Amino acid sequence: MISLSLDGKVGIVTGGVQGIGRAITLKLAEAGLRGLTVLDLKLGDAAQEVAQRAESFGVEVLLLEGNVSKNEDMKKAITETVKKWNRLDIMVNNAGMGRQNDFFTTSEGQWDLIIDVNLRSVFLGMKYAAEYMKDHGGGCIVNMASISGVTGGNTSPDYGASKAGVIALTKFGAKTLSKYGIRVNALAPGTIETVLVKSNYATLTPEAAEKRLSTIPMGRMGTPEEVAKVALFLASDLASYVNGETVMVTGGRMS
Repeated sequence: MISLSLDGKVGIVTGGVQGIGRAITLKLAEAGLRGLTVLDLKLGDAAQEVAQRAESFGVEVLLLEGNVSKNEDMKKAITETVKKWNRLDIMVNNAGMGRQNDFFTTSEGQWDLIIDVNLRSVFLGMKYAAEYMKDHGGGCIVNMASISGVTGGNTSPDYGASKAGVIALTKFGAKTLSKYGIRVNALAPGTIETVLVKSNYATLTPEAAEKRLSTIPMGRMGTPEEVAKVALFLASDLASYVNGETVMVTGGRMS
């Protein structure tokens, strides 16, 4: 019998309150985690709601407010998780953001912000999670990349560049951390039906929106839960020989 269970394990999800991050939080909780830390920039009603949903599966939840691009906040997430449960098995570096700009309207400030949130945070999450995992039997790291990290994207120059960096970091981590029993993989979603994507599509004409969807062989957007299912697989023992990969979740768009 095939079993996909995270029973007894402890994980962290950054940006785990909304969108794809929320779906990953709930999917990991459903798989039987013992403890789960959710690190997000702001903790409000949405954070409380996702925590209550996760706890309904029997998992203990620790909500932490912090900036994933800040060294001290990311380090605190690992420290507080280990302090509470005395272990860390899974690190999901999901937090990210994007803006709609071209080369000429992208300021240096926006460039720095996107690179910090999307790439620097992944480096910090990998670094501090691996520092613990290497001395405690290993673990699994899942990083959120994007199809834009492969194609360059069409939203802004900084977004695709940041996600390409995540893919490179993932490969470097897999090559250098495997000896400690740490697997590192990335997810590269395509067009996923989040609030941000739906708002972007709302600005398009029906013809333009249909043209974009026509580039997806399956003819539709993916859902956050469909991405979360792949994250769960990568975090589980079923993916024990999957390492250094960037798994496309694009509905066939990259085929």
